[in-house]
Amino acid sequence: MALVVLGGAGVSTGALVAVETNEMRYAGQLMDRYADQITDAAQEQIDRYGDTLTDLAYSVGAQPDLTSDTFARITAGLSAGRMPGAATVGFVVASTTAQVPAVQRYWRGQGVAGLTLRPAQGRTDHRFLVFDKALDDQDAAGADISASLPALTVLETARHSGRLAASAPYRLFRDQRLPVDQRQMSVTLAAPVYTGPGGTTFSGWMIMGLRGQDLLARAFLDHGQNAVRVSLADPAGTVLTSVAPGSDIGHAELDRTGRITVGQRRWEITMRPSSRLIAATDRGMEWLTTAAGSALTLLLGVMTAVLSGSRNRALEKVDRATAELRRDIQRRERVEAELREHKEQLQHLAFHDPLTGLANRALFYDRLTRALAAHTRDARIFAVMFIDLDGFKEINDECGHHAGDAVLRTTAARLRVGLRQGDTVARFGGDEFAVLLEDLSGPSDARPTAARVIAALREPIDIVGGRRVRVSASVGIAVNDPGGTADDVLRQADLAMYAAKSHGKNRYAEAWQDVAFHSGRSHGTPKAID
Repeated sequence: MALVVLGGAGVSTGALVAVETNEMRYAGQLMDRYADQITDAAQEQIDRYGDTLTDLAYSVGAQPDLTSDTFARITAGLSAGRMPGAATVGFVVASTTAQVPAVQRYWRGQGVAGLTLRPAQGRTDHRFLVFDKALDDQDAAGADISASLPALTVLETARHSGRLAASAPYRLFRDQRLPVDQRQMSVTLAAPVYTGPGGTTFSGWMIMGLRGQDLLARAFLDHGQNAVRVSLADPAGTVLTSVAPGSDIGHAELDRTGRITVGQRRWEITMRPSSRLIAATDRGMEWLTTAAGSALTLLLGVMTAVLSGSRNRALEKVDRATAELRRDIQRRERVEAELREHKEQLQHLAFHDPLTGLANRALFYDRLTRALAAHTRDARIFAVMFIDLDGFKEINDECGHHAGDAVLRTTAARLRVGLRQGDTVARFGGDEFAVLLEDLSGPSDARPTAARVIAALREPIDIVGGRRVRVSASVGIAVNDPGGTADDVLRQADLAMYAAKSHGKNRYAEAWQDVAFHSGRSHGTPKAID
């Protein structure tokens, strides 16, 4: 009997140790999976916000004349529901103290009628938020961002590096209006905005304020199955986000860490198992194993039943975790589809005129550059028509901007008619348009198209109020030269257009060169043709 008892006790002790080891191993596997899911989810969400801000900066930089209405259209797709944790998306410009009145007048003229710039005390250089897409219903337009050292630092980092940057954690200026218990540690993402030909002129920053707890707390809870205690901190140790379901059990061997990259900064995610995770691994099984060791014969049967039950429960948990993973994958695929759609919308805004839907100056210049390289290589001819509306200013002044917009939209629609599928028509700004005609057999091939354009634009145009107005077009035509550049072709077409205007308007003029454009000389002068 003693031998049976000793044998049973030995088997019971061994089984108890094995169960504890297996439970810890299983807990470690759960922590590994949760750590990977949490880290991936945090990186994916931060990347989505960074990509969105970068696309917005590119779209703003592509606008020839940035106004409040243009900024509203560019950011129309953003909302608190689609961007949880985002407090604001805005456009920031630099100014000295002496420039404040002029800067304020300019941006009021761009549509921010009630803008009041509020310079920070004790500074001579400022960073003003002139456009503010407030996702938390707290409009902060006019605030001086340089009042906060972390915010000023991230702006300068983005400007000097030329790419997205993230600030150190701090409390947003706009959060000073909130009760103390609602203020969170936050960060600001900043992306530089470049304008001009080729996007080489720095003009300001696009910024996005992110409240840390709102940004990632939900993701941490969901991907940690509400059983993992998670904290997100910057390199200095400042905690940005923290979720703490259950209590800390103090098993350091189950702790996990992860790192994510956020706009030139690296954040560390610390993950610890909670009492809820340990409870989910059936840790109380050790007591059942101890009780089963009272008799060797019973011990064998009980251990078999316990191990079998443990395996079944583990399989059920794996099945539940697999199902959850599938749901996570489906959610991620939906988010990725939405991001692709949003990116396509932003790319279209960056290269098309928002009023007429035509290609803008940047897209036209890119296609002109490509056409010049291809046609020069194959000794082929293309033409550029530069079009300016005659009488547009009078209609705009007398009938208002709505009438002017109607004229521009009708002009764009008529320009599309009669062009080949491969031709490009663009609005350069104001009442100026350009057309790229590729693969011509000779310079004179552009004449019929120019004549059709002039005839089409002479037709009456219906505007608001049932009124009808008329405009005409002065068209300048230039063709490529093997030694010329894209700027040369545009300049020659522009000169030819002015020649058409000087000869009475409502006609086209041609500019043919006998020498390379880059020489700056021409044996011919523009020829006006009725």
